[in-house]
Order: sequence, then C-alpha cells, then structure tokens
Amino acid sequence: MTIPEGHDRAAKRLLGDVRTMADALRAFVPGGWVADLDLDTLRPLPAEHVDAELRRRLGDLLWTVRLKGGGSIIIAIEAQSTPDPRMPARMMILTGLICEGLTAEAKGPDGRMPAVLPIVLYTGLRRWTPALDLAEQVGPPSELAPYVSGPRYLLLDVRALAEQDLPEQNLMSALVRIEAAASPDALMVALRGTLAWLGDDELGLVFVRWVSDVLMPLRFPDADRGPIEDIKEGMTMLAERAKQWTEQWFAEGLEEGLERGRAQGLEQGRRDMAVRQARLKFGDAAAERLSPLLDRIADPAALAEVGDWVIQCGDAPELLARAEAAAGSGNGQTSL
Repeated sequence: MTIPEGHDRAAKRLLGDVRTMADALRAFVPGGWVADLDLDTLRPLPAEHVDAELRRRLGDLLWTVRLKGGGSIIIAIEAQSTPDPRMPARMMILTGLICEGLTAEAKGPDGRMPAVLPIVLYTGLRRWTPALDLAEQVGPPSELAPYVSGPRYLLLDVRALAEQDLPEQNLMSALVRIEAAASPDALMVALRGTLAWLGDDELGLVFVRWVSDVLMPLRFPDADRGPIEDIKEGMTMLAERAKQWTEQWFAEGLEEGLERGRAQGLEQGRRDMAVRQARLKFGDAAAERLSPLLDRIADPAALAEVGDWVIQCGDAPELLARAEAAAGSGNGQTSL
C-alpha cells in the first residue's frame, strides 16, 4: 500500500498544535516526572534558542517546556509512516544536533543543558521492528555498547496505543483512534466523536482535512476529492465517500482481498512455524531475535527454507547469520 506523500506532514501539522502536544505528554509519556512539567510553558523552541540550520531542519516539531522546580526539557518529534532500521542512528544525530545548536539562552543562567526527549510517532500499518537505540544493534564485544548506544527514543505506535484504554477528550487519543480506524464506519465514528467535544475549534477542520486528504486516499484512492472549507461540508462529503468506499469493497475488492489474505496467511504461517522451531531447539532468546529478521524476508522461497535451516544449523548464531543474510539481500534469498 502506498503511503500518500502528505501522511507524515499531516501528522506533523496535528502535533504542531500546542494542545495536542500537551495531551500527548499527559497521556502517553511514561514516568512520574511528567507531573513536574509546567505545561502552560509548552511552546515551540524559540528561534533565538537554536541556530538557523537546526530551526530550518526541524520546524515546529521542536518543543520546550519548563519544569516546576526549575530547568527545562526539549522535546523532538519525528513522524514516521514506514519503519526505518536507521532510526536509532537518526535520533542520535538529531539529539546531537539539538545539543550542538543550543544557544546560551536555551541553557539558562547556570549554563546547564536541558534534557532532550526524542519521540518517534509511528502511524504505519506494518509492525515497528527497528531498535530503540544503538545498543540493541551493537555486535561484540558487548562491553562497548554503552559507548555507542546513543539516546533511546520513545516510540508512540498509534496502532499499539489504540489497543489500550485511551483517555477521553484528549487530542492525542483522537489522533490515535482516527489513524487506527480499520473500517469506513470506525473512521467516521472516531472523527464524529472527536468533533462532538472539540466543537467549532479550528483544529476540528484540521482533523477533517487530514481524514479527507490523507486517510481516505490510503483506503479509497480513486475517490473524487476537493477542497474542504468548513467542518459541516467536510463531514457530509466524507460520509458519502465512506458509503461509496464500503460499497466498492464489497462489489470489487472482496475476492482480491481474500486471495491476498491467503498468500499473506501462508507466509505468516511459515514465519510463525520457523520461530516456534527455533524456540524449541535454541531457546526463547534465539526465537525473539529471529522473528524480526523473518519479517524482512519477502521472498516466499527463502521463507520456505527457514524451517530447514533450523534443523541444519548446529547453533543459534549460525541460524541467525543465515536469516540476517536473507533479510539483508535484495530479494530475500541467501546462498548459505
């Protein structure tokens, strides 16, 4: 499925609203320290606090908020609609650039640097498999891991969050519910529920345009779309599209979906079986390391061979080396 070009941009627009950001911190950032934040001071990092190059790169997704007892926190948001194995390195570079680009005003009178919280907001359909820091990707010797680990980023995966009990009348909860909606009806219910308490707030129109310009095309790419100028007009248009979308699913897409599901089910069954065999032979740790590697093997023939590798390999490192070679190759095949 092709992700529309504006998907990440739309997520950034919603997270560029101070109220959405405050709701995200309240509801989804773990740790008791969040209660010490003075959210009335939350705002985009002022231009005079960072150099021009950093401001150009990050735009409005760089926030600062003061602590009630003194000091401040900088929050960096990266919106992702596809998994990126380079994310630990990317977030390390981003955090380093922030620290390097801070001016004396950002450090305050004591000269101490604010803490930086890097966050990845993931809106994609596939499972997020990249490591959360470089320590998870470092090879031997393990003693060197602390020296190259870099910062650990906070992952906010909207589909994982949607399975939790979400706080009501929370803009980040609204984003999660709408983004994770699995059907036309669920999408419209989530959107209507948001607008019911958001009222005529201008952010309501942002939500409607996001659904119309980004989320609808993900599932219904052939629908006619036009500019939406007000919420009532937009909701009428979206309701009609949702009806057409559902009808098209049943009229044209049922058999195609079933066939695709059969193929995907077979491949997933092979992955699950290989992981189960690895767990029985080599233990839980090997099975947990094997699972994300198999997710990256797209070639059905290579997947079919993994069960044989479990039997053939004398130890877990040999099996994992084969799987890594298959996952890293262009077509998912290996000569090992």
